[in-house]
Amino acid sequence: MATPIPVNQCAFRLDEVAAATGGELFGGPETVVRGVTSDTRTLDRGALFVALKGADRDGHAYLGEAARRGATAAIVARGCRLAGGERLAAIEVDDTLAALGDLARHHLRRIRAAGPFACVAIGGAVGKTSTKELCAAAVRALFGETLATPGNLNNLIGVPMTIFMINERYRAAVLECGTNTRGEIARLARIVEPDVAAVLNVDVEHSEGLGTLEEIADEEAALFSTARRAVVASAEERLVLERVPRGAELLTFGAEAAADVRVAGRAPAACGEGAGGGRSRVTLALSPRLVAAGAPARLEVALALLGAAAARNAAAAVAATAALRARPLEADELSALARALEGVAPVAGRLQIRVLGGLLVIDDTYNANPRSVRAALDAAHESAAASGARMVVALGDMLELGAFAPAMHTEAVANVMRLAPAAFIAVGPEMGAAVGAAGFTGRAGMHVAPDSAAGAEIVCGLVHAGDVVLVKGSRGIRMERIVEALGERFGSRTEN
Repeated sequence: MATPIPVNQCAFRLDEVAAATGGELFGGPETVVRGVTSDTRTLDRGALFVALKGADRDGHAYLGEAARRGATAAIVARGCRLAGGERLAAIEVDDTLAALGDLARHHLRRIRAAGPFACVAIGGAVGKTSTKELCAAAVRALFGETLATPGNLNNLIGVPMTIFMINERYRAAVLECGTNTRGEIARLARIVEPDVAAVLNVDVEHSEGLGTLEEIADEEAALFSTARRAVVASAEERLVLERVPRGAELLTFGAEAAADVRVAGRAPAACGEGAGGGRSRVTLALSPRLVAAGAPARLEVALALLGAAAARNAAAAVAATAALRARPLEADELSALARALEGVAPVAGRLQIRVLGGLLVIDDTYNANPRSVRAALDAAHESAAASGARMVVALGDMLELGAFAPAMHTEAVANVMRLAPAAFIAVGPEMGAAVGAAGFTGRAGMHVAPDSAAGAEIVCGLVHAGDVVLVKGSRGIRMERIVEALGERFGSRTEN
């Protein structure tokens, strides 16, 4: 489910590129390049090619191909400008990935210098993508044309390539920032320099690369380090709040009474209830300091997103938008925010409702970590209860948890069993081991599958019309195979 890198038409003079990256220019300083790319397959004539080194390939091996396809210049590592036997104008740098970020930061700065432009950065363990979509809709309603990170382009390549898409027609951007390595968020923060930085939560995620929960909190909170106007955090997230920079303007969200944007009420709807199926009625209460005199301090929103976590994400989006506005919101602006939030549909593979024949499948196959599993289970249980349906859970391994993996899988299995689903299909070696360690092997409704292909056979053989089926797991387990198999067996349409 990797998101393709988008094509851009961002233009630079070569001396501008050299100055922004601290590189040495070999070529005409006044030469103009248009379009920045690291992929020769999408390279247009006149482009700037960035030779990135990856785990399994080195972009310097493609310099000749870039020249043949019409690239004007390349950013290369020092001493590599003639690699491939083709001459290109070149900017030699110490680190091409760092240079990509430096150039993106320069572009964002010149966009800001040219006129009003607002930027929100969103990080955290869980909910980044859904919150990004909610926040982008809200920002768009108040500020105008807004660019949101396409798909999952939230790393040191994806964020800069997204920034290069920004042109004069945009008035704002909402950028998702993710990490699986220490120091990555700090580097992204230096690239984006957001007006508002929002960190949603901290939990066990990518622990192989990030370490303990406190170290994960340090990593995520680094997003606050370059915030130009305000920071946003959950009122319930102690580890995040402890890391808010001293003196920073802080807005909070959540269910706590003191939150600036509080989830004051939520009435879930049964999935599949006609046109309003799957929508939750959410009430958000805003702090008096966020609303203008005479404006209502509450938002009533019919969210097309499942679960309590979606309501918190909506609160985070409103808090970030209010922080960006930097003045009390008027009544018409609050109405516009509510309409914008109601128009946001689930992102593919993230608590997405699929009606397959008589089944209601909750497709949450994009990825998994302990917190997102808890949120998905709560949403599925709530939907099944509201519909009076059986709940079936197919849950795959959570990857990249390092030493936390056994305990986190045992906890996930216990959370499933506490909800007493009609059937539980544990997929993958970690889930299978956790089922055995907890003594649940052989229980009625319990099934263990070595992989998602075997899991698909089991699920297809036991579900029937009327069931609510949750399918979730980490990307590497490919739990979407189960959704695909159900679609082939029962027919497919997407409800929201």
